[in-house]
Amino acid sequence: MTEEATDNKITARDPHGPASRFALVLFKISLIFFLLAGLCIVLGQAGALIAADATLARTIKTVLAPYAFGGASVAGILAFLLSYRQDVDALGAEHHEHD
Repeated sequence: MTEEATDNKITARDPHGPASRFALVLFKISLIFFLLAGLCIVLGQAGALIAADATLARTIKTVLAPYAFGGASVAGILAFLLSYRQDVDALGAEHHEHD
């Protein structure tokens, strides 16, 4: 009975190591970060357009763009690396071709 319970634990365990799980969490955080930074740029520039202040629109882009582009770069690199995982279906890539 003890041996049977141990076998169930082994099969239910995540087959990927902690580095893969950490990369997935970091990907999700960077994705949310760059989407929020991009949204702040767009909304800020829309507000500056309504206020007819071109200097403010340029300043918003200058201040926030490095964060948005940095977050997008991290998310893109991690997405590429995570595509090498064996269970890409678990990441939501239903249309990924399997050999």
